[in-house]
This record gives sequence, C-alpha cells and structure tokens, in this order.
Amino acid sequence: MKTVRIILHGFALFAANLVGIIAGFAAYYALGARNQLETQLPIGALLSVLLYLACVLFLRILPTARLNPQNGREYVSAGVCSLLWNPILIVPLHYFTQGYLTSSGNIVALAAFQIPVNAIAILVTWMITQPKDRQLSSEAAPCASPDEVSS
Repeated sequence: MKTVRIILHGFALFAANLVGIIAGFAAYYALGARNQLETQLPIGALLSVLLYLACVLFLRILPTARLNPQNGREYVSAGVCSLLWNPILIVPLHYFTQGYLTSSGNIVALAAFQIPVNAIAILVTWMITQPKDRQLSSEAAPCASPDEVSS
C-alpha cells in the first residue's frame, strides 16, 4: 500500500503542477501581460500548492485513511515520484496535441518548476495535516500541569 500511496500522491503533485501551469498561461493570455514568466510562474506555483493541499485534505475525509501519506518520508518520495511523471506523460501528451515530440528543454524546465514548488507544497501540506503533537513547535513544554500548580 505504501507504493500505491507514493505513486498516487506523486501523480497528484504532477497533476497540480500541470493544472497550475496551464492556468498561469491562461492568465497570461487573458491579461495580455508583457512577460509570460512573471505572470505564469506565481499563479502556477500558488495553484499547485493549493491544489495539492486540497487533494490531501479531500483524501482525509474519505473513509479509508490508507491513502494518506503516513510520514514525511512518504511525502518526499511522492515529490520525487512527481518528477518521474513529467517525461512519462508530457512527451506523449505533447506528441498527441502538437504532432511532434517535445524538446528535452521543456522536460527540464518543468522539472525546474516542480522541484521548488513541490517542496513548498509538501511542506505546507505536511504542516497543515500533521497532528499538533507531531509538528515541530517553538513552544516549550510546560513544567507542571495547572492541577499540580494549584495543589
């Protein structure tokens, strides 16, 4: 089941990246902005993070908890897996929609987008979805409970 979770979440991250990038391009086109990257990258990054977070939160409300990553290592593995979906899906998708194979530069550019954005998405999602007792906290543990102090 661990492998299935990692593959599923890797694909979810990749899909969030793809939707974010396409939405960013649509915004660039609709706004008629001068610089494509200045419009597309922030929108794509923000949507990627929000979509992956929404996906994980949606999986948490399903009756089975087995689809949720169990620890930080599974989240990181899903991030690495999302990089593998890039050439597996982009090359045929580009071929069927454009009629020719995509260049290696497009694969590298998408990976350059995915690495930092997915790191942020994983970190944000992990911080929001982990129980308070498993998160890193700057608060010091109390020395005594309120009951011990009053007695």
